[in-house]
Amino acid sequence: MQVLDLSKTIDQHFPALGSNCALKASTSINTLVLSQHEGGECLDDVVHIAKDKALRLVTNQQVPTPQAIGTWLRRLGKDNQGIKALRKANKTLLKATLNNCKNITLDIDTSEVIANKADAQWTYKGNKSYMPMVGHIAQTGQIVATDFRAGNVSPNTDNLGFIKTCQDALPKDTNIKKLRIDAAGYQASIIDYCFENDIEFSIRAKMCQSLKDILVDKDNQWQPLVDKKGKAIDGQATFRMRHFMGDKGKVFDLIVQRSVVTGQVELELELDLGLDLDLDLDLNSNNNTQAPEQITTGPYIYRAIATNLEILSDSKIVHFYNQRAEDSENRIKELKNDFGAKQMPCADFNANALYFDICSLSYNLFALMRQLLPLEFANKRAKYIRHRLYAIAAKVIKTGRKVIIRDLCINRDD
Repeated sequence: MQVLDLSKTIDQHFPALGSNCALKASTSINTLVLSQHEGGECLDDVVHIAKDKALRLVTNQQVPTPQAIGTWLRRLGKDNQGIKALRKANKTLLKATLNNCKNITLDIDTSEVIANKADAQWTYKGNKSYMPMVGHIAQTGQIVATDFRAGNVSPNTDNLGFIKTCQDALPKDTNIKKLRIDAAGYQASIIDYCFENDIEFSIRAKMCQSLKDILVDKDNQWQPLVDKKGKAIDGQATFRMRHFMGDKGKVFDLIVQRSVVTGQVELELELDLGLDLDLDLDLNSNNNTQAPEQITTGPYIYRAIATNLEILSDSKIVHFYNQRAEDSENRIKELKNDFGAKQMPCADFNANALYFDICSLSYNLFALMRQLLPLEFANKRAKYIRHRLYAIAAKVIKTGRKVIIRDLCINRDD
């Protein structure tokens, strides 16, 4: 944070202080970031930083109380002023991480944050929760933007608007080149936007009645799905077909995947009299929330990926899409489980939205640090790095105008 001069950037973009006695925005944010990197899961965990004399000497800053941070979150959460300011600070961090990378792959996904709060809404999973949407940069694993949403907001709501938000949140001259989304993003408006902006997309398609006869057609030229080493995968095959959405929609490819049903699922299907599903669904619009992502007919499960990656083989497109599980879904799990984003601290929706973005900033700093560490740390979670790096014993010495951490050889001018 000191090398990036992130504190200065944060204070530049946040609203001016109301008085000379007020704490700077960077003070509250830095305190939360330190706490979350240490494994803190709630506001009360910042008390440990206040009691750690050595850590306070190294950071050289005040440590606000949990109550003061809560008040600050509620005040800066109004009208999303804190979120707008933090997004500008995050852009500075992304610029330093991306360096000369001008084209990125964007993964977006929603994730449930269960919360027993007065303003939390019931989700489709049956919990009172929030349902934030998160955009990840595949190349760095960092979060480019978030959209903190109520639990009753459908995952397919305004996905296009969020994609545009992610583009705006990227550093200047950096653009979204590839896009991966689950079935919530299978919308004509998103596909049209991708064609208009030369974005290569890979989106989980929703199945419709018009596809059913094609899927069971014996004359389809099914090709075996091969793994990344070129070996055929038993029981899995693909074929490619042309498709479009809407009356004037752009034509794109559908990579249809066929997998043999095995084990207990196969037994259940044999007992099911309605193996051939009747799907009276029209997906030639943005209103496809009720369509299934897969259908089962006879001994097979069928799924599809919508794409304009014409130069890639079917198998490579499937592997490219599946990579979002690592680049997005697992990263969100890290954000929630390792950086305090699995529970919200306030009874105020906007305050929690700001807190969630601070958790994202903490994660982005961790992702940058993980890139700079030796290779053994490249794919390790925060708990491993806390144990192997953060927990190393050191002696803090203050002499003259310098603070020295012995053995780590880190000097800082006051």
